[in-house]
Amino acid sequence: MRKRDVTRIIAFVLMIAVLAMAASFVIACGSSGGGGGGGSTSAATIKIGTLYPVTGDLAKLGQECVNAVKLAVDEVNAAGGIKSMGGAKIQLVEADSQGKPDVGISEVERLVQQNNVSAIIGTYQSSVALPATQAAERLKVPIVISMAVADDITGRGYKYTFRICPKAEWYAKSQLDFCKAMGELDPSYQYNPIKDIAILHEDTDFGQSTAIGQKKYIKEYGFNLTTEVAYPGSAADLTTQVSKVKASDPDIVLTTTYLNDSILITQAKEKLGMKQLFFDAAGGTVDPEFINRLGAAAENILTEIEFTKYAGPVAKELNDKFNAKYGADITGNGAYSYQAVYVIAKALEDGKSADRAKLRDALAAVKLDKAAGDNVVVPANPITFGADGQVSNAPLFVVQVQKGALIPVFPAEFAAAKVANP
Repeated sequence: MRKRDVTRIIAFVLMIAVLAMAASFVIACGSSGGGGGGGSTSAATIKIGTLYPVTGDLAKLGQECVNAVKLAVDEVNAAGGIKSMGGAKIQLVEADSQGKPDVGISEVERLVQQNNVSAIIGTYQSSVALPATQAAERLKVPIVISMAVADDITGRGYKYTFRICPKAEWYAKSQLDFCKAMGELDPSYQYNPIKDIAILHEDTDFGQSTAIGQKKYIKEYGFNLTTEVAYPGSAADLTTQVSKVKASDPDIVLTTTYLNDSILITQAKEKLGMKQLFFDAAGGTVDPEFINRLGAAAENILTEIEFTKYAGPVAKELNDKFNAKYGADITGNGAYSYQAVYVIAKALEDGKSADRAKLRDALAAVKLDKAAGDNVVVPANPITFGADGQVSNAPLFVVQVQKGALIPVFPAEFAAAKVANP
């Protein structure tokens, strides 16, 4: 055998040995920490998926949620990552639900089966959250619902679903608490005392589940339901539906909307000369475009929000950071998406594993408390989950459009102004 051939054989053997060592290293680093739950994997990287509508009619709201998640991830990573896991950094894997339930399912499957994420944050829409959480349960991946309010999301006994925002029933109760207090809040309101209430809502899970809660508390609080009108969210004009509401002669109108229909309702209200207060359940009315597109017509509309920059220095600091980076104020949608990252980060710290099953158990036991130095920007404090995966406490702010801004008017301890009479 020639010397040149011997040299080639030795080089080949050495190359095989190096490749084998590299493969062993990758496998070792790729281990999810046991438990068979899968999940992202290297000691240096933990993959977290986002599932929001970033194309289609809701793209603007979905993108705000994604931007808020990115802001929080950047902060966690810059602060040293997950210290109990050797400073592991969080890596985002984005998915687009397109606002469609079937796409939401397939994106959950892709995030888990192809991208090997340890957890998912989403989804904004209840109609997407319901099937997405079902898929997550089947695949045994934790999914943290930052925003989507249908009661059934956490009402089906799932173990891998966690929701940090209020559920639909709580929005309804807050609306009726306000109606109950309206006599004292504004004695000059021409429809006081409020007795007769109309309901107007879009016809997906969001509107339907909120209406169920509204009817529950209307009855429980002794009010009278004058009418319930549902409409398709794709409607191009809602004058007929608002006319039906007007004909029922209510003292106040409770609505559940997305952006386009909230604008159509307000335009119809103006055209029909209705003077009653319209009170939305944190739907399209919280989108800055609602005020931008309606101008003065938006004045005095009431809505609920999960977050307000007027709620103290922590809220103001978050809003300032988000505005500086993305050129807009953060809404409740973004604030809860931002908070979801810190919930997952705390569970990773506590559980010391990106394994999906272990992370699920850590989320079930997680507690974030301002007093302990945890980053809590939403009004729920401490943040803990019940056995159903629903956050234990999530107060809401009632706000009113006054001079082009959403100003807190209820509860009294958070009020920055009095209710304006239309």
